[in-house]
Amino acid sequence: MAIPSFLLKALYVKNSLQNNADGFEFQLKNELGPARIIGAQPLKVDRKPIPLENCSFAHEGEEMAFTAVTPENSVLMRKGEAVTVRVQGEPLKSGRRSLDISVTVKNMGTLSFNVGDQVR
Repeated sequence: MAIPSFLLKALYVKNSLQNNADGFEFQLKNELGPARIIGAQPLKVDRKPIPLENCSFAHEGEEMAFTAVTPENSVLMRKGEAVTVRVQGEPLKSGRRSLDISVTVKNMGTLSFNVGDQVR
């Protein structure tokens, strides 16, 4: 089942991109329906891949590294719920950034999309 790009882009919470104490983060909010993330591909910022081990999902008070996400150890996002993607490393320079996001979702395959946002 192919999901149109404009719907996938709607998962990104606009103006959520911000630097934090040990890197940066942004939010994804699921308004489409229940989804189980069973895999994550490298996040890209301005077309530069970020190592998987530097990225994690923060959801329902728990944090899970991208490298730990598997079909047996998944992240369930119910409709209306948000997940924070945290990246350890250098904070982002101010200005507009391009994010390439790609995750594997059970029964849907790999979903990939690109968004742009300003660093807050």
